[in-house]
Amino acid sequence: MLAARNTSTFQRLQCLWLRAKQDLATEAIAQTVGLSLSHVRRVWSDYLRGGLVAAQGRPKGGRRHQHLTVAQEQALLAPLHQQALAGELVTVASIQRRYQTRIGRAVPASTVYRVLARHQWRQVQPRPKHPKDDPRARRAFKNSRPKWTPWRLGTRSSRCA
Repeated sequence: MLAARNTSTFQRLQCLWLRAKQDLATEAIAQTVGLSLSHVRRVWSDYLRGGLVAAQGRPKGGRRHQHLTVAQEQALLAPLHQQALAGELVTVASIQRRYQTRIGRAVPASTVYRVLARHQWRQVQPRPKHPKDDPRARRAFKNSRPKWTPWRLGTRSSRCA
């Protein structure tokens, strides 16, 4: 129990220990450990079927509802990566069409965005300014121009004549 990876594993091992060493009833173990009665019985069942390793439970997480494996997704994106490196425009809509034809059914755009994020693709936008931009030279150019005013100050007759 001291080497348990997480709280869930610790609770499952505690169920087995209380059953083996303390010989407590199922209800008392469930109340002591903080698990439901059915969960305690499931832990014992796992232990009897698969031993101590099975009683520790399966790891959580993972991609259980995937359309393609990561390697298949990478193969799908490889030609598009070459197009992008050549300077061609690659859109999410074109990637979504390829993805849908590959798996044979429609998927939302969010699926494609998650695929792109998983493979570290990012949206490249035009740069906001030129790389050789010099703010001081720009200011000096603005100050060097003569100021032009459309109307000269003077009398009314001079403007209307």
